[in-house]
Amino acid sequence: MRKGEATREVIIQKSAELFNKFGYDGCSLKDIMDATNLKKGGIYNHFNNKDEIALAAFDYSYKKVLSRFRQRLDKDRTARQKLNSIIEVFESFCYDPVISGGCPIFNSAIDSIDSHPVLRAKAVEAVNTLHQYIIIKLEEGKKSGEFKPEVKSEELATLFMSTLEGALIMSRACQQNKHMTFAVRFLRNYMENEIFS
Repeated sequence: MRKGEATREVIIQKSAELFNKFGYDGCSLKDIMDATNLKKGGIYNHFNNKDEIALAAFDYSYKKVLSRFRQRLDKDRTARQKLNSIIEVFESFCYDPVISGGCPIFNSAIDSIDSHPVLRAKAVEAVNTLHQYIIIKLEEGKKSGEFKPEVKSEELATLFMSTLEGALIMSRACQQNKHMTFAVRFLRNYMENEIFS
């Protein structure tokens, strides 16, 4: 990697952490300069403005989230295994976040609602992609006979995501991971009693 590319990567990585912790509005160009030890010109050699940095930082964070999911889910063969792995990956975000500050997808989605429509669109697309993936796995499980045929896939995917993301938020806000433990226990019991054939 050439020096210019390496500098760009440092800007993206450091900015990803800052945006994830403090939000778009809570992170200034000075914060990025301090984190990267670069002057304004050093940053603007690679990006035209803070918006471009935020979008590149989100893309970087999203790739890290997807990588965590792929590493775990690629090992699984059945829809049941994949559903369990989705829970485990969300749980891992509580104990070992891909980017410091919580889940970058949902942080960006909430943070950008009123302030950054392009970033919000990217975050919403990421949320919808994950939601759709869970729906597909639930449908596959119904077709293979692993899951009960009456399972409502879209509703259940929403329940999964909102329960796990809510638990991440509570665990982070209260600085107690027990909220994630409770959510995981609830979802596993729910799957055993209501989903699995």
